[in-house]
Amino acid sequence: MKGVCVVGLSLLFLALVDLGSAEADIMQLVIDHAPYLRFDLKQGEGNLCFPHNAQEFYEARKGGDWSRKCNRDYDSVTRGSIPTYWHANTCGYHLHIAYWNFYGYNDDCDCCSGERDAWWEFIVVKIRDWTLNPRMHEVMFGQKKGWYTRIPGHYETFNTTHPVAYVGKSNHGTYHDDGGTGTCCYYEDFRNPGSADKHMVTWDNLIHLREEEGEDWMTDPNTDWWHGLQSPIFRDDWDVCGLMGCTGSSLQVCGTCGCHKSDIGEDPF
Repeated sequence: MKGVCVVGLSLLFLALVDLGSAEADIMQLVIDHAPYLRFDLKQGEGNLCFPHNAQEFYEARKGGDWSRKCNRDYDSVTRGSIPTYWHANTCGYHLHIAYWNFYGYNDDCDCCSGERDAWWEFIVVKIRDWTLNPRMHEVMFGQKKGWYTRIPGHYETFNTTHPVAYVGKSNHGTYHDDGGTGTCCYYEDFRNPGSADKHMVTWDNLIHLREEEGEDWMTDPNTDWWHGLQSPIFRDDWDVCGLMGCTGSSLQVCGTCGCHKSDIGEDPF
Protein backbone atom coordinates (compact mmCIF):
# COMPACT_ATOMS: atom_id res chain seq x y z
CA MET A 1 0.00 0.00 0.00
CA LYS A 2 2.79 2.42 0.88
CA GLY A 3 4.58 1.57 -2.34
CA VAL A 4 1.59 2.69 -4.43
CA CYS A 5 1.37 5.99 -2.56
CA VAL A 6 5.07 6.66 -3.07
CA VAL A 7 4.76 5.94 -6.78
CA GLY A 8 1.79 8.31 -7.03
CA LEU A 9 3.72 11.14 -5.39
CA SER A 10 6.81 10.41 -7.48
CA LEU A 11 4.81 10.77 -10.69
CA LEU A 12 3.44 14.10 -9.49
CA PHE A 13 6.90 15.41 -8.73
CA LEU A 14 8.27 14.16 -12.04
CA ALA A 15 5.50 16.08 -13.77
CA LEU A 16 6.82 19.29 -12.21
CA VAL A 17 10.04 18.99 -14.20
CA ASP A 18 8.15 19.45 -17.48
CA LEU A 19 6.29 22.55 -16.36
CA GLY A 20 7.29 26.18 -16.53
CA SER A 21 8.36 27.83 -13.29
CA ALA A 22 4.97 29.39 -12.45
CA GLU A 23 3.07 26.21 -13.34
CA ALA A 24 5.46 24.13 -11.27
CA ASP A 25 4.98 26.48 -8.32
CA ILE A 26 1.20 26.13 -8.63
CA MET A 27 1.39 22.36 -8.86
CA GLN A 28 3.55 22.23 -5.74
CA LEU A 29 1.00 24.34 -3.85
CA VAL A 30 -1.80 22.10 -5.11
CA ILE A 31 0.02 19.08 -3.65
CA ASP A 32 1.02 20.79 -0.42
CA HIS A 33 -2.49 22.03 0.42
CA ALA A 34 -4.73 19.22 -0.82
CA PRO A 35 -7.34 18.32 1.81
CA TYR A 36 -7.25 15.39 4.22
CA LEU A 37 -10.72 13.83 4.20
CA ARG A 38 -12.13 12.12 7.29
CA PHE A 39 -15.11 9.78 6.91
CA ASP A 40 -17.82 8.64 9.27
CA LEU A 41 -17.06 5.32 10.96
CA LYS A 42 -19.99 3.71 9.04
CA GLN A 43 -18.73 4.80 5.63
CA GLY A 44 -18.42 1.86 3.24
CA GLU A 45 -21.27 -0.08 4.84
CA GLY A 46 -24.55 -0.69 3.01
CA ASN A 47 -25.29 2.30 0.75
CA LEU A 48 -22.75 4.61 2.40
CA CYS A 49 -20.20 5.27 -0.30
CA PHE A 50 -16.62 6.47 -0.54
CA PRO A 51 -15.49 8.77 -3.39
CA HIS A 52 -15.65 7.30 -6.88
CA ASN A 53 -13.70 7.59 -10.13
CA ALA A 54 -15.67 10.00 -12.36
CA GLN A 55 -14.21 8.69 -15.62
CA GLU A 56 -15.21 5.11 -14.78
CA PHE A 57 -18.74 6.24 -13.85
CA TYR A 58 -19.01 8.25 -17.07
CA GLU A 59 -17.85 5.35 -19.24
CA ALA A 60 -20.31 2.99 -17.55
CA ARG A 61 -23.24 5.33 -18.16
CA LYS A 62 -22.27 5.98 -21.78
CA GLY A 63 -21.96 2.22 -22.24
CA GLY A 64 -25.53 1.69 -21.09
CA ASP A 65 -24.83 0.56 -17.53
CA TRP A 66 -27.27 2.46 -15.30
CA SER A 67 -26.86 0.33 -12.21
CA ARG A 68 -26.06 1.87 -8.84
CA LYS A 69 -22.38 2.71 -8.42
CA CYS A 70 -21.45 2.86 -4.74
CA ASN A 71 -17.79 2.54 -3.85
CA ARG A 72 -17.63 0.55 -0.61
CA ASP A 73 -13.96 -0.35 -1.03
CA TYR A 74 -11.95 1.52 1.59
CA ASP A 75 -8.73 0.08 0.15
CA SER A 76 -9.42 1.97 -3.09
CA VAL A 77 -9.30 5.20 -1.07
CA THR A 78 -6.22 4.39 0.97
CA ARG A 79 -4.10 3.06 -1.89
CA GLY A 80 -4.57 6.18 -3.99
CA SER A 81 -6.62 4.71 -6.83
CA ILE A 82 -9.53 7.17 -6.42
CA PRO A 83 -8.82 10.66 -7.79
CA THR A 84 -9.43 14.07 -6.37
CA TYR A 85 -9.88 16.62 -9.16
CA TRP A 86 -8.49 20.13 -8.93
CA HIS A 87 -8.30 23.43 -10.77
CA ALA A 88 -6.71 26.72 -9.73
CA ASN A 89 -6.85 30.39 -10.68
CA THR A 90 -4.78 33.42 -9.76
CA CYS A 91 -7.14 35.94 -8.18
CA GLY A 92 -5.25 39.19 -7.72
CA TYR A 93 -2.30 38.43 -5.43
CA HIS A 94 -3.80 35.15 -4.29
CA LEU A 95 -4.24 31.63 -5.62
CA HIS A 96 -7.57 29.84 -5.25
CA ILE A 97 -7.43 26.05 -5.56
CA ALA A 98 -10.64 24.03 -5.84
CA TYR A 99 -10.59 20.32 -5.02
CA TRP A 100 -13.52 18.18 -6.17
CA ASN A 101 -14.58 14.68 -5.17
CA PHE A 102 -17.18 12.63 -7.01
CA TYR A 103 -19.57 10.13 -5.43
CA GLY A 104 -21.51 7.54 -7.42
CA TYR A 105 -24.41 7.49 -4.98
CA ASN A 106 -25.85 9.46 -2.06
CA ASP A 107 -27.94 7.50 0.44
CA ASP A 108 -31.15 8.66 2.12
CA CYS A 109 -30.41 11.24 4.80
CA ASP A 110 -33.49 10.08 6.71
CA CYS A 111 -36.01 7.30 6.28
CA CYS A 112 -37.09 8.18 2.78
CA SER A 113 -35.44 11.22 1.15
CA GLY A 114 -32.14 12.57 -0.06
CA GLU A 115 -30.88 9.69 -2.17
CA ARG A 116 -29.59 10.23 -5.68
CA ASP A 117 -27.08 8.86 -8.15
CA ALA A 118 -24.00 10.99 -8.92
CA TRP A 119 -22.86 13.85 -6.71
CA TRP A 120 -20.02 16.38 -6.57
CA GLU A 121 -18.58 18.19 -3.55
CA PHE A 122 -15.74 20.71 -3.38
CA ILE A 123 -13.30 22.40 -1.03
CA VAL A 124 -11.55 25.63 -2.00
CA VAL A 125 -8.24 26.69 -0.46
CA LYS A 126 -6.95 30.26 -0.63
CA ILE A 127 -3.17 30.74 -0.80
CA ARG A 128 -2.40 34.35 0.01
CA ASP A 129 0.44 36.22 -1.74
CA TRP A 130 1.27 33.02 -3.55
CA THR A 131 4.22 34.34 -5.61
CA LEU A 132 6.00 36.21 -2.78
CA ASN A 133 5.05 34.70 0.58
CA PRO A 134 2.60 31.84 0.00
CA ARG A 135 0.53 30.77 2.99
CA MET A 136 -2.75 28.93 3.32
CA HIS A 137 -5.50 31.13 4.70
CA GLU A 138 -9.25 30.83 4.11
CA VAL A 139 -10.75 27.41 3.39
CA MET A 140 -14.21 27.01 1.88
CA PHE A 141 -16.22 23.88 2.73
CA GLY A 142 -18.97 22.87 0.28
CA GLN A 143 -22.16 20.96 1.06
CA LYS A 144 -25.70 20.55 -0.29
CA LYS A 145 -25.23 23.08 -3.11
CA GLY A 146 -23.95 25.64 -0.61
CA TRP A 147 -20.78 26.47 1.27
CA TYR A 148 -19.15 28.43 4.07
CA THR A 149 -15.63 29.73 4.78
CA ARG A 150 -13.32 29.37 7.78
CA ILE A 151 -10.16 31.30 8.62
CA PRO A 152 -6.90 29.87 10.07
CA GLY A 153 -7.35 28.60 13.60
CA HIS A 154 -11.01 27.81 12.88
CA TYR A 155 -10.35 24.61 10.94
CA GLU A 156 -8.08 21.64 11.55
CA THR A 157 -4.94 20.83 9.58
CA PHE A 158 -3.03 17.63 8.93
CA ASN A 159 0.77 17.95 8.84
CA THR A 160 0.33 21.73 9.06
CA THR A 161 -0.49 22.42 5.40
CA HIS A 162 -3.45 20.16 4.60
CA PRO A 163 -6.92 21.32 5.70
CA VAL A 164 -9.00 18.59 7.33
CA ALA A 165 -12.52 18.13 5.98
CA TYR A 166 -15.11 15.90 7.63
CA VAL A 167 -17.35 14.18 5.06
CA GLY A 168 -21.07 13.70 5.69
CA LYS A 169 -22.02 10.03 5.87
CA SER A 170 -25.03 10.07 3.52
CA ASN A 171 -24.85 13.19 1.33
CA HIS A 172 -21.07 13.73 1.41
CA GLY A 173 -20.92 17.45 2.15
CA THR A 174 -17.64 18.68 3.63
CA TYR A 175 -17.42 20.36 7.03
CA HIS A 176 -14.71 21.82 9.26
CA ASP A 177 -15.87 19.73 12.23
CA ASP A 178 -17.35 16.37 13.16
CA GLY A 179 -20.80 15.79 14.63
CA GLY A 180 -24.28 15.82 13.12
CA THR A 181 -27.56 14.42 14.42
CA GLY A 182 -28.36 12.27 11.40
CA THR A 183 -31.19 14.30 9.85
CA CYS A 184 -31.51 15.93 6.42
CA CYS A 185 -30.95 19.44 7.81
CA TYR A 186 -28.02 21.44 6.52
CA TYR A 187 -25.35 20.67 9.15
CA GLU A 188 -26.82 17.44 10.47
CA ASP A 189 -25.43 14.65 8.28
CA PHE A 190 -23.49 12.29 10.59
CA ARG A 191 -19.70 12.71 10.37
CA ASN A 192 -18.22 10.83 13.29
CA PRO A 193 -14.89 9.12 12.46
CA GLY A 194 -14.60 7.42 15.85
CA SER A 195 -11.86 4.87 16.37
CA ALA A 196 -12.20 3.60 12.76
CA ASP A 197 -10.36 6.75 11.57
CA LYS A 198 -11.24 6.21 7.91
CA HIS A 199 -9.55 8.89 5.84
CA MET A 200 -8.32 9.84 2.38
CA VAL A 201 -4.97 11.42 1.56
CA THR A 202 -6.14 13.29 -1.52
CA TRP A 203 -2.67 14.33 -2.68
CA ASP A 204 -1.87 10.69 -3.52
CA ASN A 205 -3.99 11.01 -6.68
CA LEU A 206 -4.65 14.50 -8.02
CA ILE A 207 -6.06 14.98 -11.53
CA HIS A 208 -6.20 18.38 -13.17
CA LEU A 209 -9.70 19.48 -14.21
CA ARG A 210 -9.11 20.92 -17.66
CA GLU A 211 -11.37 22.76 -20.06
CA GLU A 212 -9.22 21.30 -22.85
CA GLU A 213 -7.24 18.06 -23.17
CA GLY A 214 -8.62 16.52 -19.98
CA GLU A 215 -10.44 13.25 -19.41
CA ASP A 216 -13.42 12.68 -21.70
CA TRP A 217 -16.08 13.51 -19.11
CA MET A 218 -14.62 16.89 -18.22
CA THR A 219 -15.73 18.75 -21.34
CA ASP A 220 -18.95 16.84 -22.04
CA PRO A 221 -21.89 19.17 -21.20
CA ASN A 222 -24.47 16.35 -21.26
CA THR A 223 -26.06 16.18 -17.82
CA ASP A 224 -27.66 12.79 -18.47
CA TRP A 225 -24.51 10.95 -17.38
CA TRP A 226 -24.71 12.67 -13.98
CA HIS A 227 -28.46 12.16 -13.56
CA GLY A 228 -29.31 15.78 -14.29
CA LEU A 229 -26.35 17.44 -12.58
CA GLN A 230 -23.79 19.61 -14.30
CA SER A 231 -20.19 18.49 -13.92
CA PRO A 232 -17.79 21.03 -12.36
CA ILE A 233 -16.63 22.87 -15.49
CA PHE A 234 -20.22 23.79 -16.37
CA ARG A 235 -21.34 24.86 -12.88
CA ASP A 236 -21.91 28.46 -11.80
CA ASP A 237 -19.25 28.08 -9.10
CA TRP A 238 -16.51 27.04 -11.56
CA ASP A 239 -15.03 30.58 -11.43
CA VAL A 240 -13.20 30.36 -8.11
CA CYS A 241 -12.23 34.03 -8.29
CA GLY A 242 -15.89 35.06 -8.15
CA LEU A 243 -16.96 33.06 -5.11
CA MET A 244 -18.54 34.73 -2.11
CA GLY A 245 -17.77 33.54 1.41
CA CYS A 246 -21.02 31.67 2.00
CA THR A 247 -24.52 30.89 0.79
CA GLY A 248 -27.83 30.76 2.60
CA SER A 249 -29.12 31.97 5.95
CA SER A 250 -26.94 33.40 8.72
CA LEU A 251 -29.28 31.70 11.19
CA GLN A 252 -29.09 27.94 11.66
CA VAL A 253 -32.22 26.67 9.96
CA CYS A 254 -32.88 23.28 8.40
CA GLY A 255 -32.44 24.62 4.85
CA THR A 256 -29.32 26.12 3.31
CA CYS A 257 -27.62 28.17 6.02
CA GLY A 258 -23.92 28.23 5.16
CA CYS A 259 -23.53 31.80 6.37
CA HIS A 260 -24.25 30.66 9.93
CA LYS A 261 -20.73 29.20 10.19
CA SER A 262 -18.84 31.49 7.81
CA ASP A 263 -16.01 33.50 9.38
CA ILE A 264 -16.09 36.06 6.54
CA GLY A 265 -19.86 36.26 6.07
CA GLU A 266 -20.86 36.88 2.46
CA ASP A 267 -17.70 38.89 1.68
CA PRO A 268 -15.68 37.84 -1.38
CA PHE A 269 -13.64 34.71 -0.75
